[in-house]
Amino acid sequence: MKKFVYLTLIVLFAFILSSCAKTTPQPVDEATPPPADERIKPGDKIGDFLITTSDDEDVFYTTNVHCPFDQATMTETCEIPVGTKVNSALGAYGDDYSGKNLEVYWSDQTYEMTIEGRPVNLQAFGFIDITNPVVGNMRLWNVVIVTDKPGKITIQHSGEIAGESVEGTNVLIYTAP
Repeated sequence: MKKFVYLTLIVLFAFILSSCAKTTPQPVDEATPPPADERIKPGDKIGDFLITTSDDEDVFYTTNVHCPFDQATMTETCEIPVGTKVNSALGAYGDDYSGKNLEVYWSDQTYEMTIEGRPVNLQAFGFIDITNPVVGNMRLWNVVIVTDKPGKITIQHSGEIAGESVEGTNVLIYTAP
C-alpha cells in the first residue's frame, strides 16, 4: 500500500511541476494563416497576397473577362501580371441592361466566398457597382486580391444569386512581368 501512496505522490508532484513550467513562445510565421474560424477581412494577408478593397478603375474583374474554364471541375484559371488588382467575386445583375431588379437579386442572395479555404467576411468588404459590357449594371462584393510576387491563390464560390445556384472555383496565377 505504501508503494501505491508513494507512486501517487510522485505522479501528483510531477503534474504540479509541469503545470508551473513556462512555455517557450513559438515564432510567428506570417505565411501561416490564422485559425480557420477567423473570417478574412480587408487588410488581411494570405502568404504574399493582400486581401483588400478598391474602387480603382484599374481593377481586373474576372466577371468581365473569360479565362480558361474547366467544365469538369467548374474551375476558371486566370494568369495575370504581378501587381494586378483582381476582383474575383461573382456578381448579380438585373433583368435588363438598366439593372432592373438588381436590388432585389442582391438582397436575396446567399453567396459565400472562401480564399485558400478560409471564409471571407463579405459584409466587411462591402460591395461595388460596375458596368459589365454584356449585362449592364452589376453588383459584386468588393474583395480585391493583389501581390507583388509570383504565386497562385484559389477562391471558391457557393450559394444562390438571382435565383440561380452558383458554385465554382477561380484560380489566380500571378506571373512575373
